[in-house]
Amino acid sequence: MNDHINRLLTDFGNALGLEGLALDENGYCCLSFDDVVVNIESVGDSSLVLLYSSLGVLSADAGPEACRRLLEANYFFHGTGGATIGLDGPTGGVAITRVVDAAGMEVLDWEAVIKAFVDAAESCAALFDAAPAAAAEAAAAPSRFEQFIRG
Repeated sequence: MNDHINRLLTDFGNALGLEGLALDENGYCCLSFDDVVVNIESVGDSSLVLLYSSLGVLSADAGPEACRRLLEANYFFHGTGGATIGLDGPTGGVAITRVVDAAGMEVLDWEAVIKAFVDAAESCAALFDAAPAAAAEAAAAPSRFEQFIRG
């Protein structure tokens, strides 16, 4: 099935001016769109393709607001375009991933999948980056309880 995936990548690469784009001998390919690096891996000999991109590292002092924003985006794929967001516990790395079945896909289908993935990665990275600022704003604002006491 890697032949079909490679045909999609080659046709996609030709449309981008990247002649000879294909999976390497390990079934891997990597593309960069502005600030989004998209890793592309075949899943064995199947028609499945794994797309993933790093969103950054969740620092120990990121606070619950960062996790909340990412979980809200992940809820029913609301902000991820069908992808999921995950946390690598030992490293704190946050990534967005999506498994795509390339069977029967044409290059325009593949282009739409990649565009949606890049858009989702950009919007989730923005949430990730905005979370510390939002947490600082929330910390500066009085709580509802304090507002109630002060009248």
